[in-house]
Amino acid sequence: MNYSLDTLLYGMQFRRLMEKEMQPLETEYGLYKIDVQILLYLKHAGAHNTSKDIMRLNMFTRGHISQSLSRLQKKGYVRMEQDLEDRRCTHNYLTENASDAISKIERISKKIKEIVLEGVTEEEQQVLATVAQKMTRNIEKVL
Repeated sequence: MNYSLDTLLYGMQFRRLMEKEMQPLETEYGLYKIDVQILLYLKHAGAHNTSKDIMRLNMFTRGHISQSLSRLQKKGYVRMEQDLEDRRCTHNYLTENASDAISKIERISKKIKEIVLEGVTEEEQQVLATVAQKMTRNIEKVL
């Protein structure tokens, strides 16, 4: 029996690879795994930078996001600003202090992507992306 699809769907090997590659950075900067993911998300979030926006990733709970943002703020990596229209909402912005860590996170992410996609053609990557989007929509319908 071929377990390749199950391995891909459950993502355990990918998670282990990410942990192996990111661990030195997490130690160097005193970051948790969620901190790294939130920093990377905020780097590309634009105006979608609230806790609610981060929750839409469906990777973390509200409590974990809140704790991580507080940690990142204490480290000086994130600045929080209250929304002018909805005082319950805060926007999260990366500070200049985060730039070194972000650069290293992006380098490691690029390396991981290269490892995972080695030998996979551009056409195969496009097919994989299309299939992944369809599978995500199927799961979202049920959840």
